[in-house]
Amino acid sequence: MVRKKKTDNINKITYSKNDSFENLKAVQEMALNKKGKDDEINPDISLFLKAEELKGKLCGLYCEKDKSAPNINIMGSVIIDGNELQINVGDNPCSDNCDD
Repeated sequence: MVRKKKTDNINKITYSKNDSFENLKAVQEMALNKKGKDDEINPDISLFLKAEELKGKLCGLYCEKDKSAPNINIMGSVIIDGNELQINVGDNPCSDNCDD
């Protein structure tokens, strides 16, 4: 069996946002013009809406919700037998923005 030599001239496939957008537009047209029984036009609305959603995501119209900062419990000082103990465990949660 003869082996083929690898060539450096491999065609690179390019696919852009515009290509994807155009394909989604074509899918939407097909969804609207879908024919059912007896050659009646029976649009596939769910497919149309899915393509619309994907187009919106492609254009950046939908973004994830901002992730809120996790709740931080801060323990204050502890007083034992009249002596105040300062507990320093971990980093100060507001070390960047505090006016201490």
